[in-house]
Amino acid sequence: MSRRGSWSALVAALCMAGLSLFAGACSSGSENTASSLSTDKASTDRVTNTTDNPYGAGIEVDPPAPNEAVLIVTGPAATKVYSLEQLATLGSQKVTIAEPFVKKTLTFTAFPLEAVLTPSGLTGSQMVTTTALNEYEYSNTAESFVTGKALLAYELNGKPIPYDQGGPIRIIFADDAPGASNLDAWNWSLSSVSAQ
Repeated sequence: MSRRGSWSALVAALCMAGLSLFAGACSSGSENTASSLSTDKASTDRVTNTTDNPYGAGIEVDPPAPNEAVLIVTGPAATKVYSLEQLATLGSQKVTIAEPFVKKTLTFTAFPLEAVLTPSGLTGSQMVTTTALNEYEYSNTAESFVTGKALLAYELNGKPIPYDQGGPIRIIFADDAPGASNLDAWNWSLSSVSAQ
């Protein structure tokens, strides 16, 4: 599937697959799932409505809950599953970049991708594959991600990144990072990182 595949197809595929890990992506404001049964104001405020979407068709998708699993990292040392809450503890920083796909200056909250690679044993010349929710894959060595200064972003303007804007997590690079010019590595809507 191409990098910029249809977001409608992405959401449909997630719903059909019935993946409990990403069940929150399958509900809209009018449907009920296990992760959206709550009717309190906080859960209804989480719905994102997008009509002008640079990442694809306008859709309505609930963002994940803070404690919901959003990333699986599998390597020779361990398999780790991370929620947004857990990712937020990994040394985050605000990074304002010229986002190359939407051609806008955006501010993300992110941390070095190395922080999730190392605990799973993904280091040095180990080949690593990053996989998005729409099955887009990019592979390179762990060292290339580290020396390229890859960052894992989980907030946009201080809020969770909506699925329909490349969230809930995505790989980004600061403007001056060595890896910034490799647009294939900017994997958005990241679901897993694994040894190749």
